[in-house]
Amino acid sequence: MPMQQPNQQQNQQQQNQNMTADRNTVSDKELHYLKDFLSWELLAVKKCKDAADACTDPAIRQMIEQTGQKHVAHYESLLAELHA
Repeated sequence: MPMQQPNQQQNQQQQNQNMTADRNTVSDKELHYLKDFLSWELLAVKKCKDAADACTDPAIRQMIEQTGQKHVAHYESLLAELHA
């Protein structure tokens, strides 16, 4: 059993090196997730806008608009990371 420990450590080191080398590579599955996240953020922005437009209470309207702005920021942040 002690002989396997160095092999396990070598395997772990190799995996860590591969992960570091591939850090900037996005798999198809990850790209699909990112597209979904972007779509969800845009949907949230649209829903917030619709809710704010329909809201008659100014305080609640402002909270909904602020929430929509956060979703815009999330969308832009994700998009910026993809372009980096």
